[in-house]
Amino acid sequence: MKKVVAHAWNYFQLRIIGEKGRKEEESKLLSMMKVLSGIALAASLWSQGSSAGVLAEETQPLPERVNPVTVPAQIAFTSNQQLWMLNGQDKKSKPVQVTKEGISEIVGWSGDGNWLLFMKYPDEDSYYTKGYLWAVSKDGSSSLQIDERPIVEKPKWSPITNQFAYVAGTVSGTDTEAETSFVTAQLNKDNTVSIISTVKADFVDFAWMPDGKQFLVSLPVEKDRPMTLSLRDLAGKTVASYPIADLPKAGEEIYAWAAKALQVSPDGKQVAYYVQYNSASLSADGVPVQLFDLSQPKQKPLVLGTGLAYAEWLGWSPDSSQLAWIDGSDRMATQNKQVKVVDRQGKLVFEGEKGQVDSFPVWTKESPHSLFFTRGLAKEYHYEPEKVMVPGQRIWMRGTDGKAAQVTKGSEHTADTFPSPSQDGEQLLFVRLDAAGHGSLYLEKGGEEVELIRHVTGNIGYYANYLPEWIEVYWDK
Repeated sequence: MKKVVAHAWNYFQLRIIGEKGRKEEESKLLSMMKVLSGIALAASLWSQGSSAGVLAEETQPLPERVNPVTVPAQIAFTSNQQLWMLNGQDKKSKPVQVTKEGISEIVGWSGDGNWLLFMKYPDEDSYYTKGYLWAVSKDGSSSLQIDERPIVEKPKWSPITNQFAYVAGTVSGTDTEAETSFVTAQLNKDNTVSIISTVKADFVDFAWMPDGKQFLVSLPVEKDRPMTLSLRDLAGKTVASYPIADLPKAGEEIYAWAAKALQVSPDGKQVAYYVQYNSASLSADGVPVQLFDLSQPKQKPLVLGTGLAYAEWLGWSPDSSQLAWIDGSDRMATQNKQVKVVDRQGKLVFEGEKGQVDSFPVWTKESPHSLFFTRGLAKEYHYEPEKVMVPGQRIWMRGTDGKAAQVTKGSEHTADTFPSPSQDGEQLLFVRLDAAGHGSLYLEKGGEEVELIRHVTGNIGYYANYLPEWIEVYWDK
């Protein structure tokens, strides 16, 4: 049943796909449909509410703090599809439930740790229904809806202030339902929201520049415009344009369409991104990872490798000296994925081991900068709700000496994910899974591991990418 749901979803989601890809999906789907009636398949598709064999969460016990150990952090996490928060500094504090209906997904903490943005879906289905943007104070006591319109893509915080930006659709039923707006806003100390600017969203993706005063946006291919990056101020005025590819050749059916998941270096001089094709199916199996030097706009982008277009799998070191990403093709997150690190010139300085599967590269904020990531023995994608997706997966760290060492020490029946190191890397919060969609939040410090919160839950995402992440940690400075 689960495999049928997976291939059925893949087939129905394709937009522009070659004949070979279409026939492969049709063959897989039809061969497995023999064991199901059409009614059973339809019922399964609508009841699962998620893609690629990812089932909706089964109701779990409420989360509980099982250890009074303190940690200098504000912690947001999901359980039973709801948002919860915990003040890690107070050993007597208990998890605070923020939402009680629908589905909640974490967006991220503000730069000062006073606010958390999150998405709220009114129905118990985040794949077929529209989501709305909310904010909640760090203690969970005050929450407010940011916009009455549904949100497109993931909102993003300014790197230096409590400003944030997002793309909003229109209220259902209006005449301009296809239009989208790019909104820049600010959360104020009196728990109100101020709108800074609203302009038409004519781009595919955006990223804040490090100064918090400009955006870098990705413009898709059009008849007379190649794939382009554009630098704009907060009011939407274009400051500079950077063509990053040639126009597609006449008659070319599949071509590079737009840059996605823009990651600007902290010094603002370079940007890394994924190149999305005009084919959803082809893009889902891996796309080029490129590096473009904004200070040398006449130079062509460097092609670093191939990866799945997840912003969480691509990131700069805080000193802008190195870039880490997860390299590998095919949409399965359980195999053929290795962490790689390059310097500013695109030279490879570190890569994962063959036969292993890596994910979630995260840098420490304080110098010297270490890189944490997950690693486990690669395996074929196979979803069983009572088992972890990659047995024995642990958190590893690449130190300043360039060597990687295992940090966490769980059993082969568990898997560790969502590494969240403290700013100096001396403490690590992570989720230890004991089933595909269930686990506990752990603290690792000085070689010892302590279970902190039990019954942290979520779904496994698209082919086990575990996105959106189940936890978001703000480490106090």
